Amino acid sequence: MIANTDTCANIKTDSAAGINTDALADTAEKETAPAVGITPWIHKVQYYETDQMQVVHHSNFIRWFEECRVHTLDEIGYGYDKLEAEGIISPVLTINAKIVKSVRFGETVKIRSAIEKFDGIRLTIKYEVLRDGDDVLCCTGETGHCFLGADGQLISLKRKFPKVYEAFRALPTEFI
Repeated sequence: MIANTDTCANIKTDSAAGINTDALADTAEKETAPAVGITPWIHKVQYYETDQMQVVHHSNFIRWFEECRVHTLDEIGYGYDKLEAEGIISPVLTINAKIVKSVRFGETVKIRSAIEKFDGIRLTIKYEVLRDGDDVLCCTGETGHCFLGADGQLISLKRKFPKVYEAFRALPTEFI
């Protein structure tokens, strides 16, 4: 099933779904939930991820963000498989990456994630890619998402899936 990301194009207020995201964002900012501990995603650079100079190709950082995001959601008990079984789809709307230092074949990196923004309708996750061992920062980035029902329409997790909403609220907002 292909998500209707056009539904997410103008997320500020979706009158068709009756969702006022400004009101939800105000509520989400005022309430704070205790953050859960999320372990970094560890990845050993494979040869196929590199170019002729054995430097990681830039496209792989985006793949690593996804691997880390899948790992993070699994750790809070709401992996993509469980979300989709509940009828929740979360397409990627935006991707941003800034490479700070090259990563090479054979090195191991750890990718950390934290919540940049979350209001129950929109989610922005930030990432750091650090060289394992000396914690040299190699890349930063973020991905933006929204939440859709199985019918492709924008949904509010707070209203339709409060347990999922609370699990996302418990994600850390700073890198751990």
